[in-house]
Formats: sequence, C-alpha cells, structure tokens
Amino acid sequence: MEKASTHHKINHYIARLCMGLLVFSFSLRADVEVEMGLLRFPVETTTAVPAYLAQPENNGEAGAELAVNDANGTGKFLGQKYTLRVETNDTSSALNATAKSWYDDGLRYFLADLDTPSLQALRKALPDDALLFNVGNQDDDLRRTLCLPNTLHTALSYSMRADALAQWMRVRRLDNAFLVYGESGADNAYLDAIKRTLKKYNLKTVKEKVWNFDTDLRRTASAELPLFTQASDYDVVLVVDESNLFGQHLPYNTWLPRPVIGTHGLRADGWHYVIEQWAALQLQNRFTTLFDRPMTARDYAAWVAVRSINEAVTVLNKGDVETVLPFIMSDKFQLAAYKGRKLTYRPWNGQLRQTVPLFDSQALVASAPFEGFLHPRNELDSLGIDEAQSQCRQF
Repeated sequence: MEKASTHHKINHYIARLCMGLLVFSFSLRADVEVEMGLLRFPVETTTAVPAYLAQPENNGEAGAELAVNDANGTGKFLGQKYTLRVETNDTSSALNATAKSWYDDGLRYFLADLDTPSLQALRKALPDDALLFNVGNQDDDLRRTLCLPNTLHTALSYSMRADALAQWMRVRRLDNAFLVYGESGADNAYLDAIKRTLKKYNLKTVKEKVWNFDTDLRRTASAELPLFTQASDYDVVLVVDESNLFGQHLPYNTWLPRPVIGTHGLRADGWHYVIEQWAALQLQNRFTTLFDRPMTARDYAAWVAVRSINEAVTVLNKGDVETVLPFIMSDKFQLAAYKGRKLTYRPWNGQLRQTVPLFDSQALVASAPFEGFLHPRNELDSLGIDEAQSQCRQF
C-alpha cells in the first residue's frame, strides 16, 4: 500500500510538472496569425498542346496550399496560424484591386504568378511594407535591371536553367549544339538566356533553326524532324519550346543520334516528380495525397515561398514583415527544402539560391551546380544572374 501510494504521488507530481511546463511554454508565445495572398492569372490552355502536357488548373496554387497545411501542422503547437487567400483573374487591374483590398484588411505577404508588366503594376499598387514573392515569372530582367522593391523570387530565372544545362554540357564535353526554338515570348526569353550562357561557357552553336510550322507532328515526326535537324555534326540538340508545341517529338527523331536537352529530353527546372533524394519523397507523397497529381516546378516555387515565411515566423515567433524580412535576408536564415543544400536569398536581387535538378521523364540525372564550377561567395551563385551582372541592390 505504501509503495503504491508513493508511486501515485510521483506520477501526480510528474503530471503537474508537465502541465506547468506546457502552460509556461505557451505563456512565452503570443498567438501569431500570418495571412498570405496568392494572385495569379488562369492557366492558359490550347488545343495544340497534348492533354498529357497541359498545365493543371491549380498549378502553383496547390503548392502554396500544401505549405500552409504543413505550417499549420507545427504552428498549432506554437500558437501560430497561417491562412491563404487566392484570387485568379485574367486582368491585371482586377488583381491589383484585390491586392489593395487585402492590404487594407491587414494582409502583408503576397505571392504572385504574373507576367512582368503585371508584376510591376502589382508592386506599384502596394505600399513598400508589403512583401511580394514572385513564384512563376522567370524573366531575367526582373533580377538584372527592373529590381522591384521588397520582392523575392522563388521561381528559377531563365539564366539559372540555362546555366545548369551548360554546366552539364561542359562536364560531359558536349561542346557543339544544334539550337532549335519556337516563336513564343517565353521561347524568346529562354533563348536569350541560352545564347548568353553558351557564350559564357565557350560552347558553340553549329546551327540554329526556328520552328514556325503548324504541322501535326504526332503523325509525321519520324519523317519531318530528321530532315529539319540535318547538319554535318553536333553533340546535342538544344530545344527551346516552352509551350510544348513540337519539342516533345524531337528525342529519337533527330538526324544524328544525339541527346536532346532544354525544354524537352534532359530538362533543367525547379522541381519534378522524379526527385526523391534528400527526403523529397515525403514532400512528393504529401502533395500527391492532397491533389492526386505530381508536384510541378510552379508548385514548388509557391511552396518554398510560404515555407520561407513559415521558417522565419517559427524562429522569431513574430509575423510582421519589418521583423521577418531582415531575418530572411540575414546570414541566420537557411532553409531546408528537399534540394540537398540549405537555401538562402541573394541580397542584391532577392533571388532564391537553389540547386537546379536536371532530369528526364523517369529519373533525376544530375543536380547543378556541378563540381569544379567555383564561385568566390557561394557555388549556387554560379547559376543565374550574379551580382556583377545585376543593377539591383535591393537588400
């Protein structure tokens, strides 16, 4: 009896101690509510693109939603709550009006998946104390000359993707490229980055051709593309077709039996469903369970934007931009984001430093930067617009 009584007293004491510690820990943490808003254009659809290559309607939005779910999973134990508003509209003025309304409601964190003029207009429409994350626009000018205030870029730039491909070509000693490209605005922007990169890495374009046909290649690819890619010699076919109008038919249909790289074949982008290393399979599974489709590069860019906010708020236990932004841009901020390295933001233009996976439809082939491509500050800065190439001095 005496022994049982002693055990009872000890258990009672431990229970009271644990309860006291729990109450004490919560008393140290004030409730923090973080509201975020995503502004986006509807996903463009065209009958010329095969259904299996079409973008999902919630492309990008789903990544932000997953990150909010993840943040609230731990936030509920820390007295933190995260919410996301989403506005999809095809007019910039309507999105700006929504953003201003959200700002008046107290919202200060904005994610945007917009073209460059619309992104500039949104930034001008919002006061400087609003923090903007660009989660979809790859325009190099945003990182080089336009320099929007209090704007961070989690989407890869065209130059980051191009540099990753060029480093791979250098490592594999594939120095001569047959360049094939489309005519869309995105094609032209990526093409400009590709040409700068080839020159920077001393790689040669042996021939270049524009694809400006409306042929249905599903029936004629094996006859037309070998003739289209005819040349004396080349090491790779480098294709730029952001709209998926013809590039998917190039592999195995070139004049010479050479690898196809670029927007098709071996690709460089921010994310892909084949990535399972560095515990990424956990992220892939959580996403697929929620949305019944694979995670895209746009989804990842939106996810990592929300994760950046979440990481800062978790460490600081404060949700105001005036406290969060300086921390994100400081040496203390290092984000674990399933890419094999801690991620940080470049202080001159707000671009997220990150590795760039290279992959085909079935496997992760490599991850840039490659060994041997050194940089005096950070090897990740060998990808994209470096400080010396940028007019931006934002942070």
